[in-house]
Amino acid sequence: MAMQGMRRWTTRAVVVLAVLLIAVVLLAWGVLRASLPKLDGELLLAGLREPVTVERDGQGVPTLTGDDRLDLARATGFLHAQDRFFQMDLLRRAAAGELAGLVGAAALPLDRKVAPEQLRAVATRGLADAQPPIRALLEAYAEGVNAGLGELGARPFEYWMLRTEPQPWQAQDSLLVALSMFMDLTDRTARKERDDAVLRRVLGDEAAAFLAPQGGPWDAPLLGEPLPAPVVPSAAQWTASVGESLAAVTPLEPVRGSNNWAVSGRLTPHGGAIVADDMHLGLGLPNIWYRVRLHLRGASGFDITGVTLPGLPAIIAGSNGHIAWGFTNSYGDYSDIVTLAPEQIETLRLELPVQGGEPEVLTVRTSAFGPVHHDPLLGHYAVQWTAREPGGLNLNLLLMEQVQSVDEAIAVAHRAGIPPQNMMIAGADGRIAWTIAGRIPVRRGFSGDRPAPRTDAIGWDGWLSDDAVPRIVAPDGGRLWTANARTVSGEALARVGNGGYALGARAGQIRDDLFARDAHDEASMHDIVLDDRALFLERWRRLMLAQLPDGDAAGALLREQGMRASVDDAGYPLVRAFHNAVTDRVWTALTAPVREAVPDAPVWRSHQFEHALWALIEQRPAHLLPAGVADWDALLSEVALQVIDTAKADGPLAEQTWGEANRAEIEHPLAGFLPSWLGRHLKAPAVPQAGDRDMPRVARPGFGASERFAVSPGHEAAGYFTMPGGQSGHPLSPWFLAGFQDWAEGRRAPFLPGTTEHQLILTP
Repeated sequence: MAMQGMRRWTTRAVVVLAVLLIAVVLLAWGVLRASLPKLDGELLLAGLREPVTVERDGQGVPTLTGDDRLDLARATGFLHAQDRFFQMDLLRRAAAGELAGLVGAAALPLDRKVAPEQLRAVATRGLADAQPPIRALLEAYAEGVNAGLGELGARPFEYWMLRTEPQPWQAQDSLLVALSMFMDLTDRTARKERDDAVLRRVLGDEAAAFLAPQGGPWDAPLLGEPLPAPVVPSAAQWTASVGESLAAVTPLEPVRGSNNWAVSGRLTPHGGAIVADDMHLGLGLPNIWYRVRLHLRGASGFDITGVTLPGLPAIIAGSNGHIAWGFTNSYGDYSDIVTLAPEQIETLRLELPVQGGEPEVLTVRTSAFGPVHHDPLLGHYAVQWTAREPGGLNLNLLLMEQVQSVDEAIAVAHRAGIPPQNMMIAGADGRIAWTIAGRIPVRRGFSGDRPAPRTDAIGWDGWLSDDAVPRIVAPDGGRLWTANARTVSGEALARVGNGGYALGARAGQIRDDLFARDAHDEASMHDIVLDDRALFLERWRRLMLAQLPDGDAAGALLREQGMRASVDDAGYPLVRAFHNAVTDRVWTALTAPVREAVPDAPVWRSHQFEHALWALIEQRPAHLLPAGVADWDALLSEVALQVIDTAKADGPLAEQTWGEANRAEIEHPLAGFLPSWLGRHLKAPAVPQAGDRDMPRVARPGFGASERFAVSPGHEAAGYFTMPGGQSGHPLSPWFLAGFQDWAEGRRAPFLPGTTEHQLILTP
C-alpha cells in the first residue's frame, strides 16, 4: 500500500509539474506575443498634427503617408521602436560606453575602451548645434519612439531575458547612433598612422614604405592612374634582420567592404541613370537597415524610398524620384595622432553603470584632443578625430530627401557631418556623379600621415571648402565605381589622405564589368553584384600549380577549379589558403624586429602589402628571404605542399568546397546566451555563400552585403532590393527573416514596397 501511495504521489507531482511547465510556456508565449506591434486599425499618437497612414506589404515594409514632415518623423520613430528598439538601444549605448548598464559586467571591457571618448557629450553638443528644423525632427522622432515603445503590450523580449526595463529615447540618442557609425567606419585610434610610425621607427623609412605602400598595379582610381609597384629595398636600405618563416596568422587591417557604381542614362534602355549600392558590414539579426517609403503630400512634399538606420529619422540611401544615391566607406585619413607633453594630460574619473551590480569607477587620462594612449615607441599621444570636432557630426544628410538635382545633392553631401563616404549619385536627368560626402579636415603645417604636436603653426584649420572636395560629374565614359579603395591621386589624395583603404582589385573588377557592356539595366547591375570570379587570385593559382609535381591530384583539381569563389568550387579554398599562408609567413619574417620592439601591440598588415609581396615573388631577393629556408622556390613549394596536406587530412579535396567553408553566420546578439534548441530561433540559416573579400560579391560568415539595391530615379519600379534579414527584430514576427532567401540565393526582389496587406492609421 505504501508503494502504491508513493506511485500516486509521484504521478500527481509529475502532472502538477507538467501543468506548471505548460503554464510557464504559455505565459512566456503570451508575453512574447504581447510585444508584437499592432498592424491594423487605428492608434492615437500624441503630438501628431494630422493622421499618418502606415501601409505594410507582405514583407512588413511600411509606406508612411502624411501631410506634415514632423508627423512622418514621429511615425518613423513609432515604427522603429515597435520593430527594433533593442537594436537602437545597443547602438546608443555602444557609442556612449554604457553597454554594461544594459547587459551586465560582461560588457565592461568594451565600455572601458569607449567611455573615455565621452561621446555622449559630443552628441549633446551636436544636438545643440543642429539647425532648428533638424532638431525639431529629432525631437519629434524621439516622441514617436517613446510612444511606440509604450504602445507595445509588453516590453521587447530582450529586456525580459536581461531582466531590465528599456529606458526612454532622447533626441541626443539619435546623434549617438550616428556616432556609432563613425566608430565603425572611421579610425578613432589612428591605427594606421601609429603602425606606419612604428614600422619607420624600427625598420627605417624605405622598409616601411615598401611594407605599407600607397598602392600599386591593382589600383583602379576614378581620378589618376594606378601607382607603380613598390621598389624592393636593397640590402643596404634594409638593415634590420629578417626572421623565420613562421606558420602564424598575422594581424590584418579589418576587412574592407562596400561597393557602389553608377551608369549614365545614355547607357540604359529607359534613359534614366542607375546607381547600384551594396554596403558591406558585420551582419546580424535584425539587419542594420530598416526599409521604409516616406510620402509627404503637398507642394513641398516628396516620395522617397530606401533604408533607414533605426535611431535616425532619415533615409540613408535610396531614391526620391529626382536623385538616387548610395555609399561606400572612403577610408580617407580622418584622424591624426597628437603627441602630448606631460602638462597636456589630465586625469578623469568616469562612472560606468552595471546592470545588476555596483557602478565601476574608471580613472583615465585625457586631453583636449580626447583619451590619452601610450605606445612604447611613440610615448603618450591623443587622436584628433573628425567626429569630435565642431561641425564634424550633424544630421544635414536629412536634407537629401528634398534634393531635386545632382548638383544640389553634391552641395548637401559636402555639408553633411557623417563618416566621410564615397557617395554615388544618379539623377533623373540621366547624369551621374561621385564625390565624398562628409567633412574632411584642412591640415595646417603638417601632412597628417605622421604623429605631430599641436602648435600655432601645426593643427587642423576647419573643413575643406566645397570646391576643394574631389568630385566627378557626368564622366565621358558614362560609368563610375568605388569599392573602398583609392579613388583619387596627386593633390586630391593629399587632401583626402590614406586611412587604410582597400586593395583596388575589387574596384577594378567592377570597373571592368561596367566597361564589358555597351548598355546596362538593373539586371546587369545585379550581375555585377554576384560576380564571384577570383581574378585577384588567378596569378596565385598559377603560382601554386607551378609548385606541384606532375600528376598530383591537387594540381588536376586546380586546373579545373579555383577560378571562382562559388559554393561548389573545391579549388578556390586551396588557392586562397596558399595565398594567405605565403602572405603570413613573409610578413611575419619581415616584421620580426617590430614584434620584438612592441610585443604587446602588433602592427596590422596593410591591404597594400599585396603589391610588395608580389614584387618579392617576382624578384626573389636573397636578403629578404625568410630565415630557415634555402630559397624562395623552397618556401613556395613547402607552403603549397603543407596547404594540400592539411586539406587532405580533412577528407577528399574535391568534397571540401568553398560553400562548406563559407556558410552564413548571422544571428541575434543574444542568441549565444540561450540553449542551442532555443537560440537557433534567433539565427538565420547557415547557408553556403558564394563570394569572398577581393571580388564584387563580398561574403564571409558574419560579414557581407547588408543590402543590395540598384535604382533609377523616376524608374523605381524597375529597381531591386535585398537584405539579409527582415524588418522585425522579433523572432515571432513573420518578418523576422522575410527576404533572407532572396538575399542568400542572389535573387532580385522589388525595390518598392509591394501590395498593402496591413493598414494602420495613426491619429492625433
